[in-house]
Order: sequence, then structure tokens, then C-alpha cells
Amino acid sequence: METFTLFWLSFLAGIHASAGAPCALVMYPGYLAFLAGKSGDERYRHEPFTLGILVAIGVIAAMLTGGILFSFAVAEGGGAVRNLIAPAAFILLFFFSLFIIFDINFGKIPVANPIPMLKNPLTAAFFLGLAFGIIILPCNAAAVVVLLALAATATGLFEGLGAFLSFGLGITLPLVILAGLSRAAGQQVMEYLTRHRRAIRLTGGIIMLIISVWYLALLFLPQMSR
Repeated sequence: METFTLFWLSFLAGIHASAGAPCALVMYPGYLAFLAGKSGDERYRHEPFTLGILVAIGVIAAMLTGGILFSFAVAEGGGAVRNLIAPAAFILLFFFSLFIIFDINFGKIPVANPIPMLKNPLTAAFFLGLAFGIIILPCNAAAVVVLLALAATATGLFEGLGAFLSFGLGITLPLVILAGLSRAAGQQVMEYLTRHRRAIRLTGGIIMLIISVWYLALLFLPQMSR
């Protein structure tokens, strides 16, 4: 897979992880309340957008940590591990995409409140980003499978880290946009995402299905034609 395609697909997967998962949407009201509360603190007076950027940095730090661990694990295992992980991940992605398209759920995953109880809003924003990045992954298995599948196709450490970084940037895009809006506008955006959640998930599921079928066809059709 070309590097640009790898990064772009990882970025789109990150956006879907942040804006298309029900367990992610339930964290946004707390995020908006955090921005409003901390930006109104008379002791610090930081703009919501500044806090949103620090939250984004926290998310990216969490993603890069995961990318380093995954990339080194694949590098230590060699090509055999990569050749095993990539097909397995894309097969899982194929089934997850069907679950999303047909709206099959396996129960609700409890989501903890990620708002850190720290006095300094800058520190709290960074750790909120770390918590957001960590919590959003297990509650959105399909997006994680996309990320692992794409990262497994990377041919080097740079591409592997780039996939995780692109995924993190995709996650943070909605967060930064909401931080740049007024509180009322942010609530309107959240209402829109919640109201059209099914359409967002369906679109993401179709894209995931296309990606999985495309990769598996490239992988297995040449072998079947021999």
C-alpha cells in the first residue's frame, strides 16, 4: 500500500472512531463542559481552543505510544508476523464492517468519565486527551481493527508510526473543531451527530467493507490464479 494511501485511510478511520462510535459521542458533553468550565476559571482564563489543542496533543501522545509499541513488536517479529497480522486484521475488518452495516451490536460498553480532576486546566486538558485516546480504542473495535490492519501493511517504522499518528489526528479533528466553536454551536453539532449516528455508522461500515474486500482480493486472488 502506498504511504499516502496508508496515512489517508488511517486519518479517516480516526475520524470515524471519534465521531461515529456511540461510546465516543457520550464523552463529548463532558468534553464541552470541561472546555466551558476551565475557560471560565478566573485564575487561568485560557481560551477553549487552547485547551482543545492540548487535548489533541494528549490524544496524539497516546496514539504515538501505541504506534511505537506496535511497530517495534512487528519489527521484532519480522515479515512472518506482518504477513500473519495483516490478513487476520483485514478478515476481522470485513466482519466488523458487516456488523456496522446491519447495525449489529453486542451490548453497551461502559465508558468511564475521562475528565481528570486537576486544578491546572492546561495539565488537565493534556491528561484528558490521554484518557480520551485510551478509552476510545476499546469501545470502537472496528476502528482499532482498521488501524492495526493498516499499520500491519507498513513496510517500516516510519510508516507504522505515521499510521498511528494519522489515526490520532483523525480522532482530534472533531475535538479541535468543537473547541473552536461557541458552546451553543458545539451542542448543535453534537445533536446533529447523535441524530444522524446511524447514517454516519453506515457510511463508515461501507468504507470499511470496501477496504477489506480490496485488500483481501489483492492478497488472495493472485495466489488462487496460480
